[in-house]
Amino acid sequence: MCIDASKALPLQQYSANKHNNALTRNDALDIFTVTAEQLRQFAAQSAQVPVRADLFAKNQFSILDVMLYVSAKRDDFELTLGEFDPNLGTYPFSVSYDYDRDGVFDATLDGQENVNSPDWYAAFLYNGGEFKRATGLPSHEPLYDRLDEFLIRDGLHIRIQPQAKQMTERRQQVQAAEVARLKANGGVPVLPQLRVNFGDGRGYVTVATDVEVKPFNLRPDLFQTGTLTMADALMSAVEQHSVDIEFTFWPSMSTKADVDSYAVSVIDGQRAGGLAGWAFTSGELDNESDFFYGPEWPLASMLVANDQAGGGPFFGKCPWLTKQNAGKHTLETAQICIDNWFGKFGGNNIHRMTDTGIMRYPKESISFKWHNIMYDKFEPAHRNQVNDGRFEVFDINQAVAPLNNQHFGWGIADCGQCHSLDNTHLQGDSPVLADVVEPYYCASCHGSNGAPKGHGETARCFWCHSEQEAMVNHGDASRWKRVAEISCSGTTTGGTSLDGLSGSCADHVGKYMPVHDAADNDSGYTLMEPNQQTRGNSDWATSQTFPDPYSCATCHPSS
Repeated sequence: MCIDASKALPLQQYSANKHNNALTRNDALDIFTVTAEQLRQFAAQSAQVPVRADLFAKNQFSILDVMLYVSAKRDDFELTLGEFDPNLGTYPFSVSYDYDRDGVFDATLDGQENVNSPDWYAAFLYNGGEFKRATGLPSHEPLYDRLDEFLIRDGLHIRIQPQAKQMTERRQQVQAAEVARLKANGGVPVLPQLRVNFGDGRGYVTVATDVEVKPFNLRPDLFQTGTLTMADALMSAVEQHSVDIEFTFWPSMSTKADVDSYAVSVIDGQRAGGLAGWAFTSGELDNESDFFYGPEWPLASMLVANDQAGGGPFFGKCPWLTKQNAGKHTLETAQICIDNWFGKFGGNNIHRMTDTGIMRYPKESISFKWHNIMYDKFEPAHRNQVNDGRFEVFDINQAVAPLNNQHFGWGIADCGQCHSLDNTHLQGDSPVLADVVEPYYCASCHGSNGAPKGHGETARCFWCHSEQEAMVNHGDASRWKRVAEISCSGTTTGGTSLDGLSGSCADHVGKYMPVHDAADNDSGYTLMEPNQQTRGNSDWATSQTFPDPYSCATCHPSS
C-alpha cells in the first residue's frame, strides 16, 4: 500500500518496482493521496489524531496519524492502536488487511498474517522535485524511528507494508536501547557521541561526548515548545563543547523540492559547496551496517555461499539472523535478510534533516560524513565554483567609483534594464567593456549598488535562489527557460564531452544522465519532458549576464 502525502503524483509504477510488493494487487486501489486539508478535517473529528499533540505544532502530523486516517477511510485496512509502551517509548499497533478484498480479514493468506499483525510498518521517501537524476530506481527507506514521532511534510511518499518478525524485533531493540539510555541518565537526555568523518583519511573523529540535549525551539512552526530534535543535540554540542557547526536554511529548491529545513553547512570550518557537503546518520552504533547494497541484486544462495566461503560481497550480512546457525545463513534467513535489509538507505541512514528529526530518547551517536562524490553521481555539465578560473570574481572593495543610494537605479541588480553598450561610457573613459552588459563586471568599478551581503556559499546559488528565494531583476538568471531551449556545454565525469553536441540540453541530459519522471520512476537514458523548466543558471547552463556563482560572490561578498 503506497500513500503520497499532500501531492497527487502517479505512483503506480513507482510502487510496483519495489521488490517486496506482492500485496499491491490493484494500483488504482492501493495507491492514493492524502492531503493536508483531509488530515486537518479528520483531526477535528477524531479523538486519536494527532496522536502526539504534545510534540507537534497545530496542523502538523506524523506517519502514524496518516495510518489512522487510512484505517478510518478504508474497509480493507484496519489499524488498532495499543496503549503507550514505556519500554519502547511509542504506541504499539496491529494491522488487519483484507488481502483478497472479499470483505473478510483472513487469518492467513499466501503465508501472510493478516489479522492483528504487529509486523506492519512504514517506509518513506521525501519528494525530490524535478530533475531527480540518480542511478537505479528510487526506493522507500525502511524506518527504525517511532512512527508517532516521524513528521510528514509536503510530497512525502509513505509505503505501509508487512515486514518480517525479525525486522520488528530489530527495530524494537533500537527503540528499547534509546529508552534505557534516557532512564540510565535519570531522565536527562544525553547524546553519548557526536562523530565527524572529514574525508581526510582519519575516519570518524569524536568531536563531543555526553552532550546534554537542551531545547532551542528552532522550529516552532513544526513542534511544541520543548520538543527535542537532532538539531537541538547539535546546537547543544556547540554551546557546551565549542564544536564549530553552522546551518543554512534550504527553502523550496530549483528542482521544486520543498525542503524548508536547516542543513548543516559547516563543521570545523569545512564548508559545504555545490554538490559536496555533509551527510549524517544517527542511531545505535551496532546498527550502522544493518542495510547493505550491491554490487548486484543478491540471491539467497549468494549470501549462503559467501558465508560458507568466509568472504565475498555478501559475507556476514544480517548477523543477528545467523546466531542459531553458527554465523552462517540458511536459504530462509538469507531471503529474510534480502527482503528486509537490502537497500542503500534505511534504519540509521535515511534522508532527513536534523531539525525535523524528533529525539526525545537520545540516540547513541549522530555521525556526519563529508561527501565530495556527488558530482560524479549526478554528472552535471557545469561545475562552477568560486575561484576555479572559469570566470573572475571581482573585489568590489577596490571599486574606483562606487554608487550610493542617490543612484536612480539603487538596488536594481540588472544594469541592462537602463544601460546598454550603446550608451555606456561613450567618452571612452573605460578601458575595457564586456561584449554584453554584465552587471557584475560593472560592479568591479561601481560596487554592489546596494546588494545585501552574502552568506559564504561558493557554488550552485541557483539551487536555493529559485522558488521561495527567487532572484528578481537579475536578467536571464531570473528567467525561466524550457530545458529544450538550453544548449549544454562541459564534460561529464565519465569523460563524455558535451561541447559542440547538437540539439537541446534535454537531449544531452537524457543521453548521459538518467532522469526520473514526475512519479519518481527511473526513465532511463531518455529525453526529459520538452516543457520542463529551469532557470538561466543551472547544472547545464551558465548565464552570460549573471554567471553563477561568480556574479553572486562579487556583488554579495560574505565579508
